[in-house]
Amino acid sequence: MDRAIFTLRQLALVAGDLTVFLLSLALAVWLRNVIGEAHLTFSSHLPSFSAIFFFWLVAFYVLDLYDLTATRSAIGVFRNLVSSMAAAAALAIAFFYLTPGIGIAPKTTLFLDLATTTVLLLAWRLVYAKFLRSSKLRMRLVFVGLTDEARELIRELGTRPELGLDVVGAVAFDGSDAPGIPVRRSTAGFAEYLKTERVSTVVLATSPRSHPELARELYDCIFLKISFVDIVNFYEQITRRVPISAISHIWFLENLQESRKRLYEIAKRGLDFAGALALGTVTVVLTPFIAAAIFVTDRGPIFFSQERLGRDGHVFRVRKFRTMIVDAEKDGARFAEKNDSRVTAFGHFLRVTRLDELPQCLNILLGEMSFIGPRPERPEFAKTLTMDMPYYPMRLLVRPGLSGWAQVSYPYYATPEEHRLKLQYDLYYVKNRSLVLDSVTALRTLNTILHARGQ
Repeated sequence: MDRAIFTLRQLALVAGDLTVFLLSLALAVWLRNVIGEAHLTFSSHLPSFSAIFFFWLVAFYVLDLYDLTATRSAIGVFRNLVSSMAAAAALAIAFFYLTPGIGIAPKTTLFLDLATTTVLLLAWRLVYAKFLRSSKLRMRLVFVGLTDEARELIRELGTRPELGLDVVGAVAFDGSDAPGIPVRRSTAGFAEYLKTERVSTVVLATSPRSHPELARELYDCIFLKISFVDIVNFYEQITRRVPISAISHIWFLENLQESRKRLYEIAKRGLDFAGALALGTVTVVLTPFIAAAIFVTDRGPIFFSQERLGRDGHVFRVRKFRTMIVDAEKDGARFAEKNDSRVTAFGHFLRVTRLDELPQCLNILLGEMSFIGPRPERPEFAKTLTMDMPYYPMRLLVRPGLSGWAQVSYPYYATPEEHRLKLQYDLYYVKNRSLVLDSVTALRTLNTILHARGQ
């Protein structure tokens, strides 16, 4: 519910941007007619510019312009907007001057449109940023129960004001505390307390069934028109991962109903096959240049292959361009690390740009992998991780991917704690996978590549 509000605010930002695009085009056409005494019409420009507007929206998403954390300051808004409009200008110029049959000569109109869009977009973004910071729009929350997940959410909400959620208090039955918020030890007079604090949402981290007094107090709150949400669902909405406390046999039976994913799996396989054919063409073209660079900078094999676990535990060999030194595992297999010293200078470039992954198009064509899915793990590592996390094999219900929800949600996974976090993201993907989530993951992967955040 609250995540939906966050998404609604992002959609409002998209709608505002699109309105600015249309208004700017109308203004640019009008100025062109005034300055050049031309007789251009808005309707004649709209079809071709509509394609540009679509590309701009995608580019803005990839460049984090719809990350609401970027609206916290005027300087941040201006900096992000300038870089994004530079990319937008490049896309527009490429489209109009490289696409045949446009039917108009938009040189002056395009310049005027880019100028007016930049000015109006900056004004709109600053107004919207101020709008988001308004206290009247913020929702006030109270947590009932202070579990580990509850405290984690309280900390996260404190660092993400763009969500518009303020935690004003909590009720704890075990004597625990939460930093920065008042904690009640009893639910006596709970209805009056919620009314006084103007609470709109109560997050239940403790089941009312285990506290009869709590059940009675919550019953008295029915007429206050307050939302009551279970912490498991709320945690998933806010963090986009599955809480550790929720992972159980029952959770899998209730949430992983694979029969409902059959049409999605068919559609995804078709898209994977078509995309892998296109990627294969790119791979064939680039391979001689990458191979030469690998050989010149670090004499040794061009390709690197390893056994990985695929769907349903099937073992296959993954193929990549080699990015590490020869004999990188002469002392035994170990997880790759952040800023790993075994990675060569050119290998670092390949990893940052994700070019090392190109040979895996063959794995996708063979149906061993997908473009989007959990990262394929080595069998020996999966065995160790399963000992620590018994439900780890459940991520093998789907094909592994070149990129995945876990990879774009957290920079790197090395420690046992980070691998537990990775499992939470992977299970979220397995439960909620869809073409929409795959598209979002693909765009965030592109964002990672453009910002050189790969490891």
